[in-house]
Amino acid sequence: MILLQGTLKGFDQTINLILDDSHERVYSMTQGVEQVVLGLHIIRGDNVAIIGEMDDAIDSRLDLSSLRAEPLNSVTH
Repeated sequence: MILLQGTLKGFDQTINLILDDSHERVYSMTQGVEQVVLGLHIIRGDNVAIIGEMDDAIDSRLDLSSLRAEPLNSVTH
């Protein structure tokens, strides 16, 4: 599973998404969260498991370099 975060710029009836200023967060038990910058990104609705709203103020206070977590499992259908 991939965790993408960005600004939702558009979507359609099949949940295809357009994200701007997007990045992927890669989790690990041995090092902090790695952020991979993607920029403008289009995601097919078939690949979307969940969409949510984030509070930028809370997110900006997170110390991602000290955050450890198991990598996210794949979604099974």
